[in-house]
Amino acid sequence: MNRGYAVILSGYVGWGLFPLYWDLLAHVPAIEVLLHRMLWSLPVLLLLVLLNQRRRSQVKNALLSWYELRWLAISSLVICLNWGIYIWAVANQRVVEASMGYFLTPLLNVVAGVVVFKERLTRMNVVAIVFAAAGVAYYIFTTATIPWTGLAVGLTFAAYGLMRKQMKTNAVPGLLIEILLLLPFTLALIAWLHFRGEAMFLNTNLDTDLLLILGGPVTVIPLALFTAGTRMLPMTTVGILFYVTPSLQFLSGVVVLGEAFNYNKLLGFFGIWIGLAIFSYNLLTRKATPGTSAV
Repeated sequence: MNRGYAVILSGYVGWGLFPLYWDLLAHVPAIEVLLHRMLWSLPVLLLLVLLNQRRRSQVKNALLSWYELRWLAISSLVICLNWGIYIWAVANQRVVEASMGYFLTPLLNVVAGVVVFKERLTRMNVVAIVFAAAGVAYYIFTTATIPWTGLAVGLTFAAYGLMRKQMKTNAVPGLLIEILLLLPFTLALIAWLHFRGEAMFLNTNLDTDLLLILGGPVTVIPLALFTAGTRMLPMTTVGILFYVTPSLQFLSGVVVLGEAFNYNKLLGFFGIWIGLAIFSYNLLTRKATPGTSAV
């Protein structure tokens, strides 16, 4: 077995089990969990960068480039928003709905490619998007609710990927700079919560403190595994295997966390899954055909 599969699947499984970890912090306000997630990611990211000469060079080059810094400043806000929405979703029993966003991400990336990069859609991709859109529409119509959490998660994650595509800086050094750019605001908000007596960190119990601190490694380690795995595997394989993450998140919400999931919601998701199956089939078959590109 290619070692790349084990590495990247470890990262995807880590992301897929996020709901179970953040659920342990459901008693802490989402904003405080987000602030500590960013704060305690910093030392792990610093270690990963300091131990790798190529990453150190990328950080240095990015800090000297106004173009890179500008994009990283914008992307830092987007990933912060994505993290915050997801933490809120877990605390408010919206894990299944949030998983919808990550299922939709590959198709949202295709739409972004058409709108931003003027890429051409294949017929199969058009069919895939139609099925996914029909699934979301059915979900909204039958449940009388707009799955804004899932849509927000998917749109922010797709937007983040689109922005990172504009940059030369890779995932780990890029995230380090993003966290550093937000650090003054992070520290100020944590101090403000303590000043108002609303902070739960250091004021609740040791378990809560440790869970907040470990949120940093829990965030960064899957990213590092994903980054390593992408160097060992074709990007088509990386994209297809990504579905492990939302699938585990979905199962975590339904099976472990016991979120309500009825027949109508299932049919809505079924439309999305059909769209993803068509998209994946198109990706694989076009990859296998010489002279074609999987758009």
